[in-house]
Amino acid sequence: MKQLLLIILAIAMSASVAEAQHLKLGERLPSIDVDSSVGSDLKLVDRAYTCIVFMHSESKPSVDAIREFSKMTLSLRGHLAVVLITPEQDGFEQEVLNSFTSSDTILAFDNDYRTFENFNVSHIPFAVIYDTKSRRVKWFGSLMQLSSEQLYDMLSLKNVKPKYL
Repeated sequence: MKQLLLIILAIAMSASVAEAQHLKLGERLPSIDVDSSVGSDLKLVDRAYTCIVFMHSESKPSVDAIREFSKMTLSLRGHLAVVLITPEQDGFEQEVLNSFTSSDTILAFDNDYRTFENFNVSHIPFAVIYDTKSRRVKWFGSLMQLSSEQLYDMLSLKNVKPKYL
């Protein structure tokens, strides 16, 4: 009977470890496993803050939200890296990327949906902004819900003048 209880406990513990980590403000990011120019875990990003956006190029809400976000972040180029994470490695259209991003936007491919699962992404465009050095979450949610005022306040950029307000 004790062995059965131990087996059930071990199974329950392993199942809870395998579940996607849920995001919490101020806590560290879940595991990132993507194919990108800044490494599989995005550790080569060289800005103070990083915004990762889970998206798909055929999703009109994703494309529209990223276009608006790109306008909103024009004056943040030296402070905020934008990383678009998509599962569509083979079918991704480069002209779609060029139509709504700047040359310093990073594209990352989540080939097996592992990062989507680790972040518990249930809708797109889903975004996470974090402190690049500490990898602690500053904000997460639908990219369409983030205002420029919230963004500038969150990043504590008093000396940077928003170009989009």
